[in-house]
Amino acid sequence: MNFTLKDLETKNLAQSMPPLSEIPLSFYILAFSFFGTVIGGIFFIRYLHKKKMEDGLSKLAKDQAQLVVDSEFESRNLEDVDREFFLELTNTKDPAKHVPIIMSSKKFEDTVLVYKESQRFKNSNLDKIYMLRKGLQFTFKNTKADFICTQMLEPGTHLECQILLKDKNVVFISNVLDSNEIELLLKPPKVKNRPANMKQFTELHCKIRRENDADYEFQLKIIGQLVRDLNAVILEHTTNIRRLHIRNSERLQLDLKMEFEITTGRKFEMDQQIELGKSDYAKLPGIIKDMSAGGIKIELKELPSDGINREDVFIFHLPHASLRQKLAVSVIDVIPHEGVSDIHCEFRDLDMLTRMKINQFLHRRKLNMEAA
Repeated sequence: MNFTLKDLETKNLAQSMPPLSEIPLSFYILAFSFFGTVIGGIFFIRYLHKKKMEDGLSKLAKDQAQLVVDSEFESRNLEDVDREFFLELTNTKDPAKHVPIIMSSKKFEDTVLVYKESQRFKNSNLDKIYMLRKGLQFTFKNTKADFICTQMLEPGTHLECQILLKDKNVVFISNVLDSNEIELLLKPPKVKNRPANMKQFTELHCKIRRENDADYEFQLKIIGQLVRDLNAVILEHTTNIRRLHIRNSERLQLDLKMEFEITTGRKFEMDQQIELGKSDYAKLPGIIKDMSAGGIKIELKELPSDGINREDVFIFHLPHASLRQKLAVSVIDVIPHEGVSDIHCEFRDLDMLTRMKINQFLHRRKLNMEAA
């Protein structure tokens, strides 16, 4: 058998490598260093790429938050001095932290509380807090803002007030004369055409309704009374406000004879341009069987020739209720029985003051009925 040089060639890579004992240590070190550098480089490049993306997203989020802040400030016509104080109040320049404070009255009041308890607080900034709250439109009239402190009440707001006098609850309507961050000035009731002395009482129980929202009640501590230039009760603000579901007052039996004016709902809507009660409507006698602040039940012995339909409007004057204008109610149901017809109606377009006066009227009637 003949052998050639070709027979001495290695069949695979393993046969061509020297024994491991003959490979120098420096080779292993260089190999591991090379592979470590390559792998480390790959991870470092991925880290840089990820960080760049995160920085880009963070900047985008910050720019978007700043855009929201600027947009809200512009839409609310916030003055430059209020914007500057807002930064001092929040103690941050991060717009992402500004947005929730601007959008929520609760978060705003939480921020105010933290500021008042901090070393940064100065008494001279109390007026700035009050004006900033108003500038951000965190007021009672703004139904989008939770009503959580009486600093949100603006001058001119009407309140239903109640005091306990000789074991009797005395109810009266008052309005806010002025307010600041510390105290509230309220118009006192009159006794024999003179302002009542409210300093003899310790607190005032108040109720207020915010349309399409809820009823609220709270107690205000009486801390003084002005008697010279501006006669006003000085009250301490509170955050202890109870939110109630809107509900009508209790229904009171009246049996009150009344001459009504009646018209269709469509004609009444058209006549809204004219002062209520000036138009010439058909007259119809009846009896108000019962009443609440939400509506009345009318008893009619005879129906008009064309009948009564739902959404027809009854107009009447409620005596002894201190109301200048007539009241209007819409028919929601007609129930005939025993030769008469009960007309169930609800009040139309009652403002808060009118509703309060109706409640006062019902309260006085109830007391008179209990005393009889």
